[in-house]
Amino acid sequence: MAVASIKFTFISAVLVTLFVSPCIGLLNCPTEESQALLSFKAAVNVSDGVLGSWVYGTDCCSKWNGISCNNLTNHVERVNLSDYHAEQGVQSGIISGSFCNLPFLKYLILKNIGLTGSIPSCLGNLSHLQHLRLQKNSLSGIVPAVICQLSNLSYLDVSFNQLIGMLPSCLKNLSFLRLLGLSFNKFQGSLQLSGFSSLEQLYARNFSLYNYTTSSQLALPSSVKILWLSSITISDTLFHNLADLKFLVLSHCVLNISTSWFPQFQLGGIDISSCSIGGRIPEWLFTQYSLQRLTLADDNIVGEIPSWFWENNPQLYMLNLSGNHLFGSLPIQPRSARWITLLDVSRNELTGHMPSALPPDLQLLMVNGNSLIGNIPTSLCDLIHLEKLDLSNNKFSGNIPTCFTSYKVIQVLNLGDNRLEGSIPQGLCSSSLIVRNNKLGGPFPPLITKCKTLQVLDIGHNKFAGDIPRSIGNLSGLQVLMMKGNCFRGSIPSEIFQLKKLQILDLSSNNISGVIPHSIASLQAMAVAREEGHVLSSLLHPFHAIVRNKLQRSYSELGPFENFMSEVSSRDELYMTVKDLDLHYPYILSTLTGIDLSNNRLNGDVPFEFGKLKGLRFLNLSMNNLSGVIPPSFGEMSQLESLDLSTNRLYGSIPPEFQSLTSLECLNLSSNNLSSNIPQGGQMITFDKTSYSGNPYLVGCPLPKNCSWPKFASPHPSTNDMQDTNEDYRNEIPLFEIGLGLSHVVGFSFVMLFLAVRTKWRKSYFKQVDKILKLLFPSIRNKRL
Repeated sequence: MAVASIKFTFISAVLVTLFVSPCIGLLNCPTEESQALLSFKAAVNVSDGVLGSWVYGTDCCSKWNGISCNNLTNHVERVNLSDYHAEQGVQSGIISGSFCNLPFLKYLILKNIGLTGSIPSCLGNLSHLQHLRLQKNSLSGIVPAVICQLSNLSYLDVSFNQLIGMLPSCLKNLSFLRLLGLSFNKFQGSLQLSGFSSLEQLYARNFSLYNYTTSSQLALPSSVKILWLSSITISDTLFHNLADLKFLVLSHCVLNISTSWFPQFQLGGIDISSCSIGGRIPEWLFTQYSLQRLTLADDNIVGEIPSWFWENNPQLYMLNLSGNHLFGSLPIQPRSARWITLLDVSRNELTGHMPSALPPDLQLLMVNGNSLIGNIPTSLCDLIHLEKLDLSNNKFSGNIPTCFTSYKVIQVLNLGDNRLEGSIPQGLCSSSLIVRNNKLGGPFPPLITKCKTLQVLDIGHNKFAGDIPRSIGNLSGLQVLMMKGNCFRGSIPSEIFQLKKLQILDLSSNNISGVIPHSIASLQAMAVAREEGHVLSSLLHPFHAIVRNKLQRSYSELGPFENFMSEVSSRDELYMTVKDLDLHYPYILSTLTGIDLSNNRLNGDVPFEFGKLKGLRFLNLSMNNLSGVIPPSFGEMSQLESLDLSTNRLYGSIPPEFQSLTSLECLNLSSNNLSSNIPQGGQMITFDKTSYSGNPYLVGCPLPKNCSWPKFASPHPSTNDMQDTNEDYRNEIPLFEIGLGLSHVVGFSFVMLFLAVRTKWRKSYFKQVDKILKLLFPSIRNKRL
């Protein structure tokens, strides 16, 4: 028995050795494939992030982010670096031809990672490739014809790049192609679509499918289920062959659809935006009974909102009718529209009161930009899933309901531009709280400083008073603080400058006194110079996630839906006074940085620490009592675009370092006590005299004192300068003309006098005249004159 056991163990060991040893070399991905990936990493600008795990000597199949391999062969089959922005690793670079050394690659997804250069032709050798998705980069050049060799290709998306030229006509030979994304490039020519027998999703926004502007000759394959077109004239003939169409997206189109037309399809989603519909809502929409999302935004539609939208479509969860001329009340009832989660009727002409009851599952409600009246109904507090509520720019009155403090998941609450009174309820908390331009008052709400999620706070143009609490430094996530146009007093608490993420600070038009704290240099978000930015935080992303999740659950067989995401009006807004203009920013970008402390009672010097804020773009300290000199460190603010130090008590010279501010577009140093010469280099020569007026001891161009610019060659003549110059010219012309006339009279008189007195001179004079006349007129040479 023991001998048999030994034999069995020995034979088992031999068999394991025989079968496992050939596979030992396949435990890691092949060396040439890992080298190819490392070559790509070397070709891009990378910081620590997603590609930080791509380390030589480690297994790319099990250790590297974004890489997937075949379980049996360990060959690399998938490279997915989708949506890895600059802060996550990849910042820029080219698509290296090294990917062509991955012969078994099936998925190459390099979406939105800042790539440049052209599409490598050698990609046509990847015979196993099924997904090639390169959208949202900065690729240029043409789409190489060798792409047509990828006979297994089912997804090709090059949208949102800078590609040019003609598309290869052989693309229609890709018989398995299900998705074709071409939107937002610079393609030319035409594309025949009739040969795409399997095409289900076509994204051709901002790309002319034909050399025609109409759809009369578009022959779309009957397999199309998602269609996204723009900038053409659409007739109902376009849809005759599309019985399986599920999603339709049209933008900037002209719709010439017959009122008697009834479509064959039943759509799950419609997005018709910025199209020339005019008149009332198209009647063919009444035939749709499967809609889950409906967008008719900025289509110049008039009339009342019909209730059959949700009565015909009980599964409707998104309705966007923003930017039209709809009037009347909001006829939505919770029973008939119980599934609606996103409702946007902003920027219309709706009147009356808010409905007393709304669909219980609402997550986004936008009614801003209408003429709704009355109190804000407390029934809104029953919407326990609400994430964004925008009631701004209406005529709501009364108090903010105290029950708003019960919101658990709300991220954006915008009640600005109404007629609200009272105070902000204690404990109200969201990611973005906007109550600007109302009649609210009282002290700064102390419990707001306990709202750890707060990112945007705008309480400007109200009647708030008292001191700014030091506890404001507890708002560690705050990025925007707008408190202008109130009655705040006291000094600026230094705790404000502990807010590391703060990039917009506006305390203007209050009664704030004291000095500007030198700790202002601690504003880290303003200390970093950024050339390119992104929308702040993620306040609009959750709503896109809601739509995407619902779409994928209902139509998962159609594949990815990121191309179908139209914009919901779920954005943050910002109003700032920049360069003497009241500007509206529909988005808050990470590159938008500014400090406005103007129109207060601040005194003391201007801290030299401002120079450390290298990412600051707008600075306004005007209309205060600041004294001292302008710090030379201002010259280090490399991205400064607007600087206003006017109406203070500053003295001394303008630092020559200002000549290095190459981004400066607006400068106002007027009404101070500045002296010496104005620097004459860089941007300084582009400003007119209004930038320096009211400084009696300041000299140099463009001021008239010690200005060496010729009047006829002034580098930036203003209207006033030209008028002054013309006045001087008109004053000088009479003297010149008089002198010129007198000189001619005096000279002529002397000549006639000498000819009359001297006979010899007179004969000689007329003899010379005869010679000149005969020279000029040959016909009289032989005649005596």
